[in-house]
Amino acid sequence: MADLIDFRKKVEGIQKIEEGRLNRLKIESLRKHFQCMRCSFRCARCGSQIADEEYEMSQPYNAPYPFCSVCYEEYCIYMKKSRGEPIDRKYYWFNREWEKAWEGWLNYQKAMEQYRESPEFLRLLDEVEKMLG
Repeated sequence: MADLIDFRKKVEGIQKIEEGRLNRLKIESLRKHFQCMRCSFRCARCGSQIADEEYEMSQPYNAPYPFCSVCYEEYCIYMKKSRGEPIDRKYYWFNREWEKAWEGWLNYQKAMEQYRESPEFLRLLDEVEKMLG
């Protein structure tokens, strides 16, 4: 007589494998989100490492994200231009397309902040915290 297959054990085994994959995806999603996207030692825009001396500027730092000195200067110019203030003509490359790029990047950052505040993301944080115990 042929060996009988215990389908219940097979199904449970498959479910455990899929649960393990889902748990790894949850953990990896959070790790990448916080490690890669919210690192205060890297410029939020270009990703370059921020040196301590870059924050020792003559003017107070006034930006919602950590920027390297170059991206911070661009951000300040973008904000000035977005308020309708004139900028020096020597910055000829800061054209309408450049403004749209900054606008799109800032909108993306805002969308990510809204995502981090969503009930589903907070639930994910809670689940992973309980999982890692």
